[in-house]
Amino acid sequence: MTIDHSHQEMVDTSIDGNPTQGLIGALRVQYVFRRKTTKGHDRDGNPLVYALKEMNGYRMQPMYHQMLYKQADKILATFVGELDVDVLVDVPSSKPLCRKFATKVAHASGLPLVESTFLRKRTVGEVLDGIDANFPDFSKNQDKKMFSGVLGQLRRVKPEIDFQMKEVSKPMRRFFQPFTMSGEAPALEGQRIALIDDLVSSGTSIMSVAQCLSEQGAIVERGVCLLSDLNAVRR
Repeated sequence: MTIDHSHQEMVDTSIDGNPTQGLIGALRVQYVFRRKTTKGHDRDGNPLVYALKEMNGYRMQPMYHQMLYKQADKILATFVGELDVDVLVDVPSSKPLCRKFATKVAHASGLPLVESTFLRKRTVGEVLDGIDANFPDFSKNQDKKMFSGVLGQLRRVKPEIDFQMKEVSKPMRRFFQPFTMSGEAPALEGQRIALIDDLVSSGTSIMSVAQCLSEQGAIVERGVCLLSDLNAVRR
């Protein structure tokens, strides 16, 4: 994987074209780089995230990492002063990319970063228990059938295994709550928080974290992501 700022085919990394923004529920999220949809397999900017996370066979040389983050720093500087929050919290991830990006946002903004070690993924059993206790209402039989199919697959998985959102089709992800508290949370009541993530796909993960923090009395209305969803718009 290489970075070339002279063209903006799969991901717009230009200064002029960024940042962009969008709404995820009630969260106003600003994106450093905008993903673009193009024709062909896997052509929506995801390979860049794969390379940054060293997943699915994608890799990127250190010089391209440096080029990308240098550009990210310039774009962050154009808007982090307008976040109007007290604290940053990263979305939990098994890969270091999100926390690395959160550290960059903290450095650019001067805001404190509270690492999300007090959150964890729910197990499959916990997710299923939550759904059984509060089964969603469906207006369309087709959606109910699709949801039942997802549940059927989950019930065949060992309940103690961590729930993986990527195993659920995007239209159904909004019905799942992947995160929960893992211990005593820091004092966040009344704190205005911006959530930091590396990539928005369905938005379920960032909204799940927002819900967990809101239940602790925090005010979560802002987000910052390295790469956008596919519906981001210019500021």
